[in-house]
Amino acid sequence: MEKVRIIVGGSGGQGILTVGKVLSYASIRQNMNVSCLPSYGAEMRGGYVYCTIVIYSAEDIVSPVSTEIDIGVFMDANSYRMLRGYLKKDAFVIFNSSLVKKFTHPGRKIIEIEASEIAERLGSIKTANMVATGATGYIIDHFFFPFTMKSLNYGIEQVLLSKELVDMSKKSLEAGWNIAKDGTERDRKDK
Repeated sequence: MEKVRIIVGGSGGQGILTVGKVLSYASIRQNMNVSCLPSYGAEMRGGYVYCTIVIYSAEDIVSPVSTEIDIGVFMDANSYRMLRGYLKKDAFVIFNSSLVKKFTHPGRKIIEIEASEIAERLGSIKTANMVATGATGYIIDHFFFPFTMKSLNYGIEQVLLSKELVDMSKKSLEAGWNIAKDGTERDRKDK
């Protein structure tokens, strides 16, 4: 069975649940099954928010609750501190290095992306979550099973309403995909 377990964490207002929805729609478009479980605090903005997503090929329903997460995406430092216990020893960890200061974690494959700065340069800081989503898509595609940009773009079109935000989000998605690609290729050459 092809399967990847993902956790996305951050603060309210960072678009964490949107990431879960975009990945879910993209998975459905690729004829994969998906389980998605959002979780958030009572605060409107600034409180904790996280979402677990399991994408899989089996016909049985797979629970999105797991302590063996393959990919962790963290938009701020607090979400990493709160959720790191869910990550497998050899998990991929994608950080928004605009808000998470550099550090290492033995056994984990760290990918640092200045998601907030990149999104702002592309037109809207609101699409920092899509920069991280693009990086996540690349990791799925190259380390787990085929996952396409076309499907991710479809996910954006299903979730976002504004044409302007859809266009900016697609640019941010592509930027994240390319940064993850460049980073993982650089790591392979260094080894």
